[in-house]
Amino acid sequence: MPAATSSSSHRAPWSLPSGMRATRATRALAALYEARPDAALSEPEVEAALASAGAPVNKVTVYRMLDRFAAAGLLHKQVDAARVTRYALAPQGEEGTAPRFECDDCHRQFRLSQGSAKVQTALKQVLQALATAGHESLAVDIAVHGRCAECAHPAGGAAA
Repeated sequence: MPAATSSSSHRAPWSLPSGMRATRATRALAALYEARPDAALSEPEVEAALASAGAPVNKVTVYRMLDRFAAAGLLHKQVDAARVTRYALAPQGEEGTAPRFECDDCHRQFRLSQGSAKVQTALKQVLQALATAGHESLAVDIAVHGRCAECAHPAGGAAA
């Protein structure tokens, strides 16, 4: 697993919300996601990455930081097909509800931003239909499941 950038460059890709201290651990977590912006990491993966980056943090602190970052809207919390909670950078702007692809073999996740405008239009129609029926939506998660290119065609044997 690639380590985060060196400790001198622990810089958040976004500013921390007021009330959240910029401790060595929070800076290391921000640097981890800055170095791997498309990663959807579980708590053990975050804990291992922080330790390998020279910022070892215990499990409880990692969970607390991940929950705080998610509550602040910096990270998006999702549960994969194996029922493992993963945290990814929260999408911003038009990519806010971009669908994601999850490989059912290796459980890696990929944000699918291509065609995002069409997804946004369809999503607005669905949310409007729900609102018209009196329902209140709280969260939207669009996931496509299958096998990634590496799992479907191991050792570079991609199909023609």
